[in-house]
Amino acid sequence: MKILWLSNNPCYAIEKLSPNTQSGGWLKALNYHMVKQKDIELSICFYWPEDLEPFEFHNTTYYPITTSKPKSFLKKIRHKISGNNNQSAEIKKINDIVNQVNPDVIHVHGTELNFGLIQYETTTPVLISIQGILSPYLEKYFSGVPEKYLKQIKRRGFIHFFKALNNAFILNAERERHILKVAKHIMGRTDWDKRVTRLLAPESNYFLGNEILRQAFYNDNNIWNKSSFDKPIKLITTTGDVAYKGFELIVKTAKILHDYGIEAEWYVVGLNENNLIPKAVKVWLKQDLDDIGIKLLGVMNETELIQKLLESDIYCQVSHIENSPNSLCEAMMLGMPLVATNVGGTSSILENNREGILVQEGEPYELAGAIIELKNDYKKAKAYGYNGRKRALERHKPSKVVEEVITTYNTIIQKS
Repeated sequence: MKILWLSNNPCYAIEKLSPNTQSGGWLKALNYHMVKQKDIELSICFYWPEDLEPFEFHNTTYYPITTSKPKSFLKKIRHKISGNNNQSAEIKKINDIVNQVNPDVIHVHGTELNFGLIQYETTTPVLISIQGILSPYLEKYFSGVPEKYLKQIKRRGFIHFFKALNNAFILNAERERHILKVAKHIMGRTDWDKRVTRLLAPESNYFLGNEILRQAFYNDNNIWNKSSFDKPIKLITTTGDVAYKGFELIVKTAKILHDYGIEAEWYVVGLNENNLIPKAVKVWLKQDLDDIGIKLLGVMNETELIQKLLESDIYCQVSHIENSPNSLCEAMMLGMPLVATNVGGTSSILENNREGILVQEGEPYELAGAIIELKNDYKKAKAYGYNGRKRALERHKPSKVVEEVITTYNTIIQKS
C-alpha cells in the first residue's frame, strides 16, 4: 500500500533535520510506528524553509518543498502563520510529487495549511485528518483579553504582527472551508470535530483516528504517584502564546485562590515574561504574577516537562477552544488529577467526575472551586487520575492507532 502524507511538519525526519527542536509531536510518533508495518510504503511531503532534495530516512521517503521568502516584514509574518504565499506554485509542486509517488491514498494532516487544496488537482482519494478547525477557533481566537489591552501592546511594537495574524487567520479559515467543502474522507477523534465536519464537509465519510503521544509518556516509570498533595499545592498548565489558550483564566483563578487563603503555586509551561499574551494580561489585570504564585517556565523538552508534571499536584487545562489537546492527553497518560475547561472536543477526551473535573470556560470561580474540591479529597483525585491513565493508555496505544489508520486506508481504497 503506497501512502503519501502531506504534513505541516517533517514528522520523524525532524530527528535528522533539527534534532534539538521540540516539535514533530504525534505525527513524528505515528511516522515511526507506521513504517514498521510491512505492507506500508510511506512518503511524506512537507514545507521547509531551506532548499532540500528528497531523501530517505527511517524507511520513509521525504519530499521537502521550499517555502518562498517574502521581503516585507508584514508578508514574512503572514506567510509564517499561513503558509499560503505563492499558493498555486506550492500546490503545483505537491501535485508533481503526487504524480511521482502515485499513492493509493493521500493523507492530509490538518486543515490549517493549503495542502488540502490538492483535492482540486487529483483523482487520487484524499483523507483529511482534523487537528483543529479554524472557523470555530476564529470565533474564540481573542477570547479572554479585551481588545483595548491588545491595542496597547500593539502600540508597543506589535501592530504589524497582530495585523498579519488577524488577516492570515481569517484567510486560512476561508481556505479551510473551501478544502472541507469537497472533502470525501475525514478522520477525527471527538464528538466536536465530527459535528463540525458534518456541517463543513457534508459529503464526507467520517473515520475515527486517535493519536500516538510522545514516547516518554508510555514509560511505566513515568506515573504520577504522589502520596499526598504538597503545601502550597502545585498546579501546572502547558499552553501557548495565543489569547484563546486562556492565560487570563490562570491569573484570575490564582488571584481568587490567593485572596481566599489557598496557598498555591501555578507553573505555566510554554510561556515566558517576554511573550505577548502575558504582557497584555498583566497590563489589563494590573497583577504581579509572583504575588499570586504564577511561575512562567518557558518551553521545556520532553524530559523536563514530564519531571515537572510528576512534581505537580493537579493539571489544569484552561483554553477557550480545543479539539483534543495533547497536553491534557499527556497529563492523563501520567495519571495526574485533572481539571479542564469543557470546550470543543475536551468532553470526548475526559469524562467528567470520573477522570477529572470539567468546568465552564472563562469562569475562574468554578475553576478555583474544582481545584479546592480535588485538593480537599486526595483519594478522589487519585482515583480520577488512575481512571484517566487507564483510558489514555487504551486510546493512545500505538498498535491500536496504527490499526485505525490502516483500516481507514483500506476502506477508502475499497470504496474508490
